[in-house]
Amino acid sequence: MSSRRLILLLSALEVLAILPIASFPALLPDFIAAWGLSNTEAGWIAGIYYLGYMLLVTPAVMLTDRVDARVIFIIGSAVTGISTLAFAVFADDFWSGLLLRAIGGAGQAAVYMPGLRALTDRLKGGEQSRAVTFYTASYSIAISLSFTITGLLAEWYGWRWSFAGIGLGSLIAAILAWILLKPQTPPGAEAGARAGFALRPVLRNRDAMGYIIGYAAHGFELTAMRAWVTAFFVFVLARDAALAASLPSPTVLAAIVTLIGLPASLLGNELALKIGRRRALILIMGISGIMGVLMGFTAILPAWVVLLYCAVYFVFICGDSGALTSGMMAAAEPEHRGSTMALHSALGFGISVLGPLCVGFALDQAERMLDGQTVASWGLGLAVMGIGALIGPLALYWAGRRAA
Repeated sequence: MSSRRLILLLSALEVLAILPIASFPALLPDFIAAWGLSNTEAGWIAGIYYLGYMLLVTPAVMLTDRVDARVIFIIGSAVTGISTLAFAVFADDFWSGLLLRAIGGAGQAAVYMPGLRALTDRLKGGEQSRAVTFYTASYSIAISLSFTITGLLAEWYGWRWSFAGIGLGSLIAAILAWILLKPQTPPGAEAGARAGFALRPVLRNRDAMGYIIGYAAHGFELTAMRAWVTAFFVFVLARDAALAASLPSPTVLAAIVTLIGLPASLLGNELALKIGRRRALILIMGISGIMGVLMGFTAILPAWVVLLYCAVYFVFICGDSGALTSGMMAAAEPEHRGSTMALHSALGFGISVLGPLCVGFALDQAERMLDGQTVASWGLGLAVMGIGALIGPLALYWAGRRAA
């Protein structure tokens, strides 16, 4: 198989496998109403997916040193699909939803990074950098489709059939990966490697740690935005009924905004290649963090201005993802690449748990202080998202100074 076809195949399988990722955030306002959830409880269910991911990603990635990443990807896709189907059948309150979303996140731990490893193990040299960027950018397609398909199926058939449909997508990814990807013995298995997770050498690698911490800050911001953007759009459009009547549903609008992440990630990586990766990332992440701090307060503006602002904001949110991951891969010491990838993913997605939760908690506190949902309560709640994101450029600046 040619390198181009391989990149397209793995990216398409990635999209199918992670379709369930935004299913709960896409319908978050509906679940809050139907299950009587507080914002904090809704944030827990939205964020627990990433906690399940964090707990399993290190062993899943480290296993790719000795087992073909294709096999791990297949297992992870199957677990994700089965847990999503179980959510469709059994979830009916906070605790059942929390448990099944956590299992789904654990399945995703065996999908995203093992899929990237399956791709890079089958490529050589210069093909890897842009392949990594295209693969990570395809994540935005998956998120957009997750919002769109979940919302449309829920509108037509109800949320249970919606979850069942996207769960089947993950199972199809497992089947296609089994059929279309040729087995390959990883280099570690040929060498008889038995090395486990090596944390200390990775922590000593200042350059890699800058990208890893930056990725964690990016994850905090990104998952918070994904979890709460639909609910924010509901609030904004409720203030402008005339415009709301002429636009698609808030779920579809959220999907359109998230789709912007695909070209943004690709363009961000190209900018990094031209002006320097660290400089480009500090610029992009700095602007993104500031826009995050201000996002909630924009609700005082006309609704069409808010939607445009959120679309531009998402360009900056996603503009750093490919460059952060390719920077980590480049900075990783070859003998500790598996460990570096594991820490990158574990910390990134572990901190991602806190994004939806912290914003939900801040929204609850702001609503108590201000007697309900207001522009100020959304401003204070979403400002947490931007403040967390600003840790990223600070970490990259720190790592750059130490490296120099």
